[in-house]
Amino acid sequence: MKTRYLIVIMIAGIIIIVMSAIHFYKRPKTGDAAPPFKLADISGKQISLESHKGKIVFLHFWASWCGTCLSEIPAVERIYKEYEGKDLAVLTILVDDDGRSLSEIKKRTQLNYPVLLDPEGEVADAYQVWGVPETFVIDRNGVILERSASAIRYDEMKQHLDRLLVH
Repeated sequence: MKTRYLIVIMIAGIIIIVMSAIHFYKRPKTGDAAPPFKLADISGKQISLESHKGKIVFLHFWASWCGTCLSEIPAVERIYKEYEGKDLAVLTILVDDDGRSLSEIKKRTQLNYPVLLDPEGEVADAYQVWGVPETFVIDRNGVILERSASAIRYDEMKQHLDRLLVH
């Protein structure tokens, strides 16, 4: 009886591992089309990925409870200001609330870039964002050029964006 039980447990474990591997393999990655989305910002204005076709898109997922995400706000703000009016769209997606915490964050820090609200995590699910921060760079045709699950470093991101915008 114990042997049967162990065999069933082992088969279930193998199935879970295989399903996880398949799920991981299907995550949007470099070279894949970026999943389309339309989300509201804090004022209720609807913004879509499609509306930025023809531009490089810096898409940044974050949460108000994430210390690393909060420490990145000045770098994202600097990127937004530096590339404003150029061929780059900066979009950030707040995945954890309906904007209440964003209002508090805006009182404490300079944050002028677009913040889209994804309180149900639908867009985060489409991009299979499993943790924050996570950043995507999407080309002018809607193809993912880069996916990064690490903190943004302004100097590195600026060099990368400058190279992309030259081409």
